[in-house]
Amino acid sequence: MESSRLQFTLGLAVACAAIIVCLPLCLQAQTFTSLYSFCSVGNCTDGANPGGVIADTAGNLYGATIYGGASSPNWVGGGVVFKLTPAGDESVLYTFHNGVALDGYWPYGSIAIDAQGNLYGTTERGGAHSIHVPHGDGIAFKVSPDGKETILHSFGAFNSDGVEPFGGMVLDAKGNIYGTTYIGGVYAAGTLFKLTASGVETVLHSFTDNGDDGSGPQASLTMDSHGNLYGTTLGFSSPGTVFELTAGGSYQILHQFTGLGDGFAPLGSLTLDSQGNLYGTTYRGGNDVYPGAGTVFKLTSSSNGTWQETILYNFIQQTPNCQNPDGNVVFDTHGNLYGTTGYGGAFGGGCLFKISPAGKFTIVHNFGEGTDGASPTGNLVFSQGNLYGTTAAGGVNSQGTVFKITP
Repeated sequence: MESSRLQFTLGLAVACAAIIVCLPLCLQAQTFTSLYSFCSVGNCTDGANPGGVIADTAGNLYGATIYGGASSPNWVGGGVVFKLTPAGDESVLYTFHNGVALDGYWPYGSIAIDAQGNLYGTTERGGAHSIHVPHGDGIAFKVSPDGKETILHSFGAFNSDGVEPFGGMVLDAKGNIYGTTYIGGVYAAGTLFKLTASGVETVLHSFTDNGDDGSGPQASLTMDSHGNLYGTTLGFSSPGTVFELTAGGSYQILHQFTGLGDGFAPLGSLTLDSQGNLYGTTYRGGNDVYPGAGTVFKLTSSSNGTWQETILYNFIQQTPNCQNPDGNVVFDTHGNLYGTTGYGGAFGGGCLFKISPAGKFTIVHNFGEGTDGASPTGNLVFSQGNLYGTTAAGGVNSQGTVFKITP
């Protein structure tokens, strides 16, 4: 176990002394709640394999599942958009149709919400066009609070349009919507796009994969208070990048990963602090033996416009260490940073971890024991003092969960 595990009181230590391995589990039982296990209704009509959640002001959670839904008699369906109350009651707002479907299917990315309660997202497949991939190049959609879907854009509308949007969407104050596609564009390496509220698309950047630019963006974008956008690219022939597109349209690479100690393959979205520093994770790399188990990193802007990377934590490829983070990190009100890894931990199902402002790493929960879920993925969110997230697998029916942590 990590030497920096949470410290226990003497009374708790005595109570657990008979079975030393119980120490982390005793703590987990106090803080962890599995709110919902998917595939609990019929043949996965409630969805299967979620990919993160967001919260509204009332504490309700919203997200999408990649598979499941009423359109298919089993978990292989086209996915759903769902709502989950703080008490754990789920309702399906929209079901996507699997196969050749104009309404899209397989929503991988996170969901965005506007002030009226409308939800926005993307599907990897489906839509009106199949220029690059069979069964549709993907769509951007809007789902109203009463469950009505509007297709904002079908990708692949022209040869240089983006294809396969994996990430979610972000909204600006004017109602414009921004996102990325994994491939497509002028150089077939992905795009960064803008949609108006009525669905008019502008391709803001085509990634080049030429060594100076990134390729294959998968994560949702992050927007600051000035309208500047920040994101990551996975990299087809390079270790990946962190980029910025200013509100004025200027594009620049803030950091190019080397594939060595600074990490590579950033899959999650970025988080901003109040000083404008960026935080994120890489799925691979770090100081461990190649290819590494990933990192948590911070990027700080200097006065001359360059950005400096600091590695906050290196994951290690050895059980029971946490391994391979692929989601975002989030701050609590005390400046602690929380994130998840998809693998590793005491039971092999991944971890939820915390890094204090002083840099202390703590495992908050080990996934994969019983029905608590496994392989946490997608965005975490704080709502009403609690931390919420999803697991892509595990749970009562092995098709993922929504969980709550009370720090």
